[in-house]
Formats: sequence, C-alpha cells, structure tokens
Amino acid sequence: MMDQVSVPGRGARRVGVWVRGVVVLVGLWGLLSLVCGCGPGGGGAGPSAEGRGGHEGHDHGEGEHGEGGEHEGHEPGAGGDRGEHEGSGGGDRGEREGQDHGEGEHGEGGEREGHDQGAEGAHGGDEHDRGAGEDHGEHEGPEHGGGGEEGVVRLSQAAMERVGVRVAPAAGGVLEGVVEVPAEVHLNPDRVAHISPLVDGQLLSVGVAIGDRVKAGQVLASLRSVALGQARAELSRATALRDVARQHHERQVRLRAEGINSERSLLEAKLAFEAANAEREAAGSRLRVFGIHGGGGPDMSLVSPIDGVILERHATRGENVSPEDVIFVVADLSRVWVIGRAYEQQIGQIAQPMSASLSLNAYPGRSWAGSVDFVGSSLDEVTRTLPLRVELDNGDGLLRPGLFGSLRLSSPSVGGGAVVLPALAVQTMDGRSVVFVRGGGAGEFVARPVKLGRSGGDQVEVVEGLKPGVEVVVEGAFVLKSELMRGQLGHGHAH
Repeated sequence: MMDQVSVPGRGARRVGVWVRGVVVLVGLWGLLSLVCGCGPGGGGAGPSAEGRGGHEGHDHGEGEHGEGGEHEGHEPGAGGDRGEHEGSGGGDRGEREGQDHGEGEHGEGGEREGHDQGAEGAHGGDEHDRGAGEDHGEHEGPEHGGGGEEGVVRLSQAAMERVGVRVAPAAGGVLEGVVEVPAEVHLNPDRVAHISPLVDGQLLSVGVAIGDRVKAGQVLASLRSVALGQARAELSRATALRDVARQHHERQVRLRAEGINSERSLLEAKLAFEAANAEREAAGSRLRVFGIHGGGGPDMSLVSPIDGVILERHATRGENVSPEDVIFVVADLSRVWVIGRAYEQQIGQIAQPMSASLSLNAYPGRSWAGSVDFVGSSLDEVTRTLPLRVELDNGDGLLRPGLFGSLRLSSPSVGGGAVVLPALAVQTMDGRSVVFVRGGGAGEFVARPVKLGRSGGDQVEVVEGLKPGVEVVVEGAFVLKSELMRGQLGHGHAH
C-alpha cells in the first residue's frame, strides 16, 4: 500500500463524488445477489456465496482493479507529461486514490481522473506550442529580412517603400578615371624677359611702370656708362686706323702695277691693313657685348626684347646699376603654365595623354580645359611629388601667376561593356564588393559579387559581375546589407 495522498481543492471533491457512486453500486449489486439467491436450498448458499463473492470482489478490486487503475492511470499521466507535467500529476493522484480505498472501482476513478488531468495537460501543451508558433510566425513576417538561402534577403512591398529601396535597370557605359592634384599657375619661361644692363652705369631716365604693356624694341630706360664711352671711342679709333691702312694698301697696289715700288712695300701695306681691320673688328665686338651695335658717346638705352607686360621694375632715375641687377621683368601672359603635383599614391594613375581641367580658388565655378604635355621623370626630394605641366591660353588675363587651385586629370576607360552605377548601390561584405539584384520571388534580393573599375564623383564603374539591363538596387542597398548580415548572425532568423 502506498502512502495516502491528500488531493486538495477541486480534485478532492471529485474523488468524493466517485467514491459515493461506487458505494451505491456495490450495495445494489449485493441486493441483487440476495434476490437471485432466494429458493430451495438457496438460503444457506446465498450468504456463503455473498460472503465469498464479496471477499473475492474485494480481493479482485484490490488486485486487478487496483493494478489496472495504477497501470492505466500511469499511461495517461505519462502521455500528459509529454505535453505538460500536469497530466502525470493527475495520473498519480488517481492511482493513489484507488489504492487508498482498496477497491477496483476506486482504481477506475483514479484512472479516469488521471486520464482527464493528462488530457488537460496535453491540451495545455498544445496551446503553448501553438502560441509559440504564432509568436514566431508573427516575428518572421514579411516586414523583416529572413533567409534560409545564403546571400538572399526578402522584404515586403510596404517595408521597401518605408526604408526607401529603389530598383532600376543597370545602365551600360564607362567612366573617365579622375585624379585630382594641387596646382599653381606659373609663367611660361619662354615668354618672360629679365632685363639688365650689360655695363655698369647710371640711370638717366625710366620710361615705363609696372603693368604697362610694351612692344618688342620699345625703350624702357636710358643710362650713362663710362665703360660704354670708352668702348665706342676705341671703335672709332680702330675704324679710322683701318681706313688709313686700306688707302695705303690700295696705293701700293697701283704703284706695283706701274713697277714703281717693290714687292716688299706692297706686302707691308697689305699686312698693315689687315692688322687695322682686325683691331676694328675687336673693338666692334667689345661694343656688341654691351648690347650696342654703333653710335657714339657714353649713353645707351634699355629696350624690351618681347611684347608683354611689365611685371617688375627695379629702376629709379639716378641709380647706379650693374650687370647683376635685374631692372625690369617683362612677360607675355597670353599663355601660361599650370604645374601640378601628383603624390606618390597617385602616380600609377598618371599617364599621357590625359585631359585636364583647372579650377582656381580665386574663381569658384569657373574652369579651364587643357591637356597634360609633360610629366616629370623624378620626384621632388622635398615634397615627394611628381611634377606635371599643362599649358593654357590666357587671353582674358585671369590666369595670374601664383594663383593656387587644383587639376582634375582624366583619361578614357579602357575597353567596353561596363556598367555605371551610383556609388551607394555598391556595398562591401566580407571584403568583397556586392550589389543587390532582384531574385526569383516577390521582394527577394540576392547579393551578387562584382568587380569595380574607375570611380568619379558619385558614380562607380562595374567591369565584371553585372550586365546592362539587370535590375539592381540603386537606393537602400545599405538597408538590405544590414538585414542580410543580421539574418546570417541569427542563423537565418532575424530575432
């Protein structure tokens, strides 16, 4: 016999009802036995049979019915335990009640009670499973990206509109490779003249000012030089001696033709003439060193060798000057140089021919177009940059030497068949560049790896992995990337 277990509350009242019912049934059964036992010879046998039947019934109730109640009550309880532990508790209570009363009917009551409780437990377990399933299904609805397939993300139409996902066909085309380098406007050295006197002297007058436009051969200043006076005097003397020597030589030639003089006199006259002529040539050469081809006296003029503008003037009347002094700087600004400086990491993108566009800080919104006509062969040791040059027309004079800006250098993309996309359409995942293209189902997008080419501004060139016309996400790609990564971290469920 197991220890008596008290069943509190509702379970106890139900057991009491079953017990009273069983007692009534036992009484009716005994009464029917007495009625059926009345007759000849039956008076003695009836009570004995009743006693035996009652005793056997009692044993049977404790044996078969009690065991049956325990066994059958346990099975429903075990079934309830798989759904919910409450069923097993009900079966145990039914078994203990049957054993406590020691009758088969009580065991049946425990069996039925345990079966009811087990059914209730199983029902509770089913409701829990359905509730969990409903919650899970609601969380994995079309509003979130889910995915059992690798690289696939799904969104409902409402979610796409809410986060701003926009799809458009990929457009074919190529981009120009663009490199932007700092630049500065310089004078064209072939169009600049530094004017200095070639002889020591004193400035007598200055005829131009900074900014004046001058013509080639125009006088800029005049000066007086002692050395120049001496050189001119020497030239004059040498010229006179040469003329005398020439006349003497001519006379000796005539006399020799008449046989009056000797051959020696003719040769001496010829030698003297050649010496005087050489002396005169030397004096003229010394004068040409001073920039003078003739004239007399110590005064001379400084003239402009080119058409241009006076950029610098270092001349004051009465000032003593020497060949080391730069008196004027004249420049032709109709064409200027723009010198760009490419950094080491940009050198690989520099090649000829390259088109160039100059933008200056002084003139926002304006640009000047040209082409690279020179790329340096070595880097500057101080700045570690590679110089390059663009020559531009400067008819309006806006490109003033010394202005800073930037050069945008571009060259056409090599090959064809590329696709041009907005830069935001390309995302990086696991070290690879990917774009999202439409999948097979509604709201389904697939991450496709691509190989990028050149980029410019807010666009990028795709050279491999995508063909023109394929529908690709051009806005909202970052949202799809986030959903896909969240799904991968959650093993396919975006919790």
